[in-house]
Amino acid sequence: MSSKTMGLILMMMPLPAQAQIPPPPPLPGQNVLGENLVRSIEAKDLDSYAKLMSDKLVVYDDGKVVARSKEEWPKAFGEKLTAEGVTFEVSPGFSSTGRLLFIEYFNSAGSWGGSLPAHCCWSYDAVAYDVAEGKVTVIRRLRGGDTKLDERGLPAR
Repeated sequence: MSSKTMGLILMMMPLPAQAQIPPPPPLPGQNVLGENLVRSIEAKDLDSYAKLMSDKLVVYDDGKVVARSKEEWPKAFGEKLTAEGVTFEVSPGFSSTGRLLFIEYFNSAGSWGGSLPAHCCWSYDAVAYDVAEGKVTVIRRLRGGDTKLDERGLPAR
């Protein structure tokens, strides 16, 4: 290979600073919406949670549509969210423009009321929230099951 060809190839290669494009910023109000979403879920505050939803909300559970409006979803999820003896926790999540992603932990056996031992029956779901104009427009829930995995993919202890 000639030195001219090699020089041309090197000139065409992107420099490290050119190759890294920063991610787009979150939508206006998206970070505050994420904070309010976590706060309302962990506080089991159905009214605050519902206020974060768009009137045209659509909710998917494992790919199946389970609610087509702001009114339908709290009726379906609200009983679980507000059930006595159930604790909700939200893991640190991820954010990209127009989307929030969390792992939600909840006591699945107590989801419809009653009290259970603190160590019993936790379940895990991955939940993506699409946002626009300061409201949640789409919720995509993926059932994760009852076994938490560590960073290697093994059951966590």
